[in-house]
Amino acid sequence: MRYERQVLMKEIGEKGQNTLKNSKVTVIGAGGLASPVLTYLACAGIGTITLIDYDTVSESNLNRQFLYHEKDMGMNKAVLAGDVLSSLNSQITINPVSVRIDEENIGQLIDRADVVIDCVDNVETRLIVNRECIKQDIPLVEGGVYGFYGFVMSVKREYPCLECIGYGNTKLKRPGPVLGAVVGVIGSLQAVECIKILLGLDDVLYGKMLNYDGLTVSFDLVELLKNDLCEVHGLLKG
Repeated sequence: MRYERQVLMKEIGEKGQNTLKNSKVTVIGAGGLASPVLTYLACAGIGTITLIDYDTVSESNLNRQFLYHEKDMGMNKAVLAGDVLSSLNSQITINPVSVRIDEENIGQLIDRADVVIDCVDNVETRLIVNRECIKQDIPLVEGGVYGFYGFVMSVKREYPCLECIGYGNTKLKRPGPVLGAVVGVIGSLQAVECIKILLGLDDVLYGKMLNYDGLTVSFDLVELLKNDLCEVHGLLKG
């Protein structure tokens, strides 16, 4: 009965729901974007969710990271989020991992994941995750927010990646301005992308970036080009 409304959908049905049950998703970061991502994946019945975050809850997180409360300040996000998700759906497996991602551990951390979702605001970490997902041929769902603006894109080996579009040249203001409701929009879209990938549905955002502007209430779909000189894709040829 828990998944009755999903099973009614022709794109899912009982077969698709079993696919979700047997799927493994790794979410990088357990903050703002991850709050809707993790919540909706857990509610959808994703069988195994690994969430990775070494950080602790601070007061400035509370405008957008609704997995946490005032009493949680100073506590580890991965552990707290794991507890919340387990209480939300006891039928799935939650693996909280409290570790800082680097080039040495990323391979093991995302190994055997069906999809990876990037929910961090750190350019260096994004590029590390992007590189390893291309290397292991694991679909990656990216999302980012700045003020009233946000974007979502999906990455796969044969399509443009973050390096292809020059994301390494991005300079982020720290701390960045963020409206919590916009984070909710983008995180929800990331969760939808992930579920579509797991179900093998069409029209995934591979080679595309969906931009959202909350001020003008508009979405803009931009076609992305794969860069033949991309170092990440170039490593595969070597």
